[in-house]
Amino acid sequence: MLTKKNQYGKVYGFSFMGQSFVIHDLEMLQEILISRFSSFPNHTRAKFDDKPFNKALTALRDGHWRTARNTLSAAFTGSKLKQMTPLINECCDQLVQHFDELRKSEAGIQCKDLYGAYSLDVAATSFFGMQIDSQKNPNDPFVKYAKESFGGGSIFNPKLLIGILVPGMAKLYNLLGIQITNVQATRFYTSVIDKAIELREKGSKRDDVLQLMMDAHKLDSDLTNEEDELVKGGMDEDDGSAAHSKQVLSSEVIMANAVFFLLAGYDTTNTALCMTSYLLAVNKEHQEKLIQEVDEFAPRREDVTYQTLSKMEYLDCVVKESLRFYPPSAGGDRCNDKGDIVVKGTLIPKGFSIWIPIYAIHHDPEIWEDPEEFRPERFSKENRANIRPVSWLPFGDGPRSCIGMRLALMEIKFALVRMLQEFKFETCPETEIPPVLNTRSAFLSPPNGVKLQIVQRKKTD
Repeated sequence: MLTKKNQYGKVYGFSFMGQSFVIHDLEMLQEILISRFSSFPNHTRAKFDDKPFNKALTALRDGHWRTARNTLSAAFTGSKLKQMTPLINECCDQLVQHFDELRKSEAGIQCKDLYGAYSLDVAATSFFGMQIDSQKNPNDPFVKYAKESFGGGSIFNPKLLIGILVPGMAKLYNLLGIQITNVQATRFYTSVIDKAIELREKGSKRDDVLQLMMDAHKLDSDLTNEEDELVKGGMDEDDGSAAHSKQVLSSEVIMANAVFFLLAGYDTTNTALCMTSYLLAVNKEHQEKLIQEVDEFAPRREDVTYQTLSKMEYLDCVVKESLRFYPPSAGGDRCNDKGDIVVKGTLIPKGFSIWIPIYAIHHDPEIWEDPEEFRPERFSKENRANIRPVSWLPFGDGPRSCIGMRLALMEIKFALVRMLQEFKFETCPETEIPPVLNTRSAFLSPPNGVKLQIVQRKKTD
């Protein structure tokens, strides 16, 4: 879309699943995402009413979204994430062990398989309280259905294409209960969550996200003022939120978001780790600098804590620059369902959708200097002030930004530190340089994965 921006300008229209504007103008996006959020609070309404995903945060609208977001935010505060760090560190133990076993027999290791297993292990233990070690149990239904679920996300899914292109077909799907998503996977995960909820209601509690979601309505006081304002900022009082503000989350909403967090986190975390490992392998000077920081702050397993990671500035720079270079998704969206609205002199008619070209923004030389170069220092304390608002969008921005951002960053950082304590990333003859990205999916994952050589660090490194 960067080519189209150069051809048509920073704002242009297109028609696909409805009338839309592509907006590349950062000042307009700042108004849409943040300062005038009350005019654009919702994502584009999905044509398909797939259950349980029609109750996920991304699908909820107006007051219903605000209620769920306000309640679920209590499950992702810093204090709650700290409770989960022992679980994540245990998953890192398995990750390091599997990489160590494979590197002894294979010159090039498919990182996508192992990081995918790690992401799924973290999701299973963090969300559901399950220990699955998916790398050793690749035929476990938990693993099988997570992998299969992403086939339905392709824009070349036949059911999805027919539903989009054939007039009236989406309504017929909804009427007949035909789902675009993997029905068997949905049934499996809803069954797992039902059993987990039942155990917790009987008093078997765990420090995981599912438990925190079940308890979250009792923990509104845990939200900081800043987080509360992020949730509430800009919402009109007539959007229905007042009627919902004191309601406890329904089992449907808990179910929908538990499954959604699992599937969304599985692929995006996996991809982020693959691409960061690749970028470190082809930019050895940055890998060496990060290893020095790891050795300084966290040379041993027990040193890797929530508090330690928060002090590792270069680690933060590396992860943020990697997410700029390879964002999890090519774009985001909002819709105008409130009425004709003028933003920076541009009329956005009621009913129009807004497409935010995240990948194009992240690679625009007018926004980022030398955007095709991997420069973690862009995000250093000294340079942070030079980053323009809403120019870094791997998790979106504003009140509707990704609720799981903190958890995702923690998972990524834990894995990188634990890996770099033991290994170095290097390219091998099978490494794609640069990796091919999957343009057929909602997520920018490499379809061929990322193959790297994993080298044991010497004690003098």
